[in-house]
Amino acid sequence: MVMSQKSNLILRAATGAIVAAGLALAASGAKAQQFKWPKYFSVITPIVGSSNHSLGVAWSTTFSADTGVRVRILPTSSGYSRTEWLNTNQGRLTVYQPSDFFDQMDSVEGYAKRTAGPSDTRAMFVLAVTPWGYMVRGDSNIKTVDDITAKTKVVFYSGSTFISNGMRALLALAGVKEADANKVEVGGYGANTKVVVEGRGDVSFTSPVSGTSYAAEAAPNSIRWLAVPTGHKNFAAFRELSAGYVLSKAGSGVKTAVGTPMDHAFQSYHVRGNESADFVYQLAKWMDKNHDSYKKKFRHAPMMSMVSLKAYLDAGILEPFHDGLIRYLKEKGIWTAAHQKRNDTIVRLMKNRIEVFDGAMEAAHKAKVLTDSPNDKWKAFLADYKKKNGVTMKFSKEIEAAIK
Repeated sequence: MVMSQKSNLILRAATGAIVAAGLALAASGAKAQQFKWPKYFSVITPIVGSSNHSLGVAWSTTFSADTGVRVRILPTSSGYSRTEWLNTNQGRLTVYQPSDFFDQMDSVEGYAKRTAGPSDTRAMFVLAVTPWGYMVRGDSNIKTVDDITAKTKVVFYSGSTFISNGMRALLALAGVKEADANKVEVGGYGANTKVVVEGRGDVSFTSPVSGTSYAAEAAPNSIRWLAVPTGHKNFAAFRELSAGYVLSKAGSGVKTAVGTPMDHAFQSYHVRGNESADFVYQLAKWMDKNHDSYKKKFRHAPMMSMVSLKAYLDAGILEPFHDGLIRYLKEKGIWTAAHQKRNDTIVRLMKNRIEVFDGAMEAAHKAKVLTDSPNDKWKAFLADYKKKNGVTMKFSKEIEAAIK
């Protein structure tokens, strides 16, 4: 009798546990089912023909077919516009790499305006580990970085600071002052490569994975790439102007680039900091879970994967991750307390830059200094305001100092 009562108690307890577990599972399932995708959203990318534009088309067409959500790809030639369009709600995702984020936080050049200046944007998924290097024509007499002189026709595209800074970094590596450089100014990313193919420029800073590089390699004279030597006497000066990269041998892109030591950037989609965590979580989850369904639609889509995202975590993130992405990474078991501490540090530094920039904008308005464009008077006012408010080093250096 005692055994029977005891068995009944155990059975009732087990049954209760099963029911409770079932209710919890049902609640969890109901919560998951409550999420509804928006009817449409836009993704901001570089120009048509760039790797990231093609990648956006590749995954978004698969996503639309799977979910019924209409996704519009919005290409722009300017890195500043990619930030502006995100901040002004013209798109929900935009393409960033750490050097873009650093320049935005430093409010340099085109980022020195209200719509493109320091603002709360955060990474929601990694697109690629993209190589960036120095391209010359195949028949060029330039064989190494030390062949660069003041007479060399160096191509400058000022629509994105990381590209113009990439060229400044090469000049520093070669020991050539920018004031002495023979600049060839171009107005677009495509022209940044085209002028070298045509012989109007000698060297350009561009990516081997871009469609423009594939077209250049197929031209009659083809192209070559200059190796970046880590042991070079001017390497520290080079890195000062090219923060946010990892130097390694290129393993993707045009055949002429493969094996050449050059900088690589972890490129990602950014969203506004106040973007819905549920939206980011669900989209990051879809991108990961459905990678096999779109990775063959573009030659570089295989890099838009959890493998690349893990590599970024291992290398040490340089920009803040969105809470929705962090939720998914925790669910995957790959987000640690150390990752959270690093992320919190970057968020803190980012918010300080935003506060200082907003303060400068307000002070400039009172002083009747125009801030609609990065004019000389506003840039001088901003530099002075930042200095008076404790911003005395580049954002990349702040991160480096805070994380040590």
